[in-house]
Amino acid sequence: MSFIPTILSTRKIHDSTLNNVVLGNLSLLSEDYILIEHIAFDLNAVNDYVLFTSQNAVKSVINQGYKGDLNRKPAICVGIKTKELLEEHGWEVIVWAHYAKELAPIIVDNFNSKSITFFSGSIRRDLLPDAFRANNIAFNEFTVYQTVLNPLKNEQIIEGLCFYSPSGVESYLKANSITTEVCFCIGETTAEPLKEITQHIVIAKQPTVEATLQACVDYYK
Repeated sequence: MSFIPTILSTRKIHDSTLNNVVLGNLSLLSEDYILIEHIAFDLNAVNDYVLFTSQNAVKSVINQGYKGDLNRKPAICVGIKTKELLEEHGWEVIVWAHYAKELAPIIVDNFNSKSITFFSGSIRRDLLPDAFRANNIAFNEFTVYQTVLNPLKNEQIIEGLCFYSPSGVESYLKANSITTEVCFCIGETTAEPLKEITQHIVIAKQPTVEATLQACVDYYK
């Protein structure tokens, strides 16, 4: 009998995602180890451009009824999936990058005479705001969602784990340990907290859920 690796994704994987990945000889489990809650906010000022660093920020803005006020403004964003979601809801995305660290110099070089309204989550890195302040770029920020840890005890024997954020890593480790499992990470930032725990880390070629799952497929071929 051939070996069938079992992978646990720390985010629920929907059929629409699986349509883009051929899992082949893999068994996939998935649970949401983090939950997202919208935070109510008062949209009292909007600048020249709107900035989103995640799909969750876009969804919160839409959920709270601000789409009509905001999608007339050109958008800047982090992530191909964020870009696609914005365009699906009528925004013109004028620039995007896979990572905030790639986006920061683009904004500094090309938009330093403009003002930005930044929609973020409760847990975010300071990279973009620090870049704005260092280069005198006017911006305001609204925190529109919060990340809630949802630690679940895993009772299955697994060979691999898929992580999509440092919060997902934190949540998993609150109820579980990592020993011999291979950790497949959506990006470098997600991999960072794992480096003190394991050397078995594989980083996806692109920071998407599909690419993270594809990294699993490629590893076990």
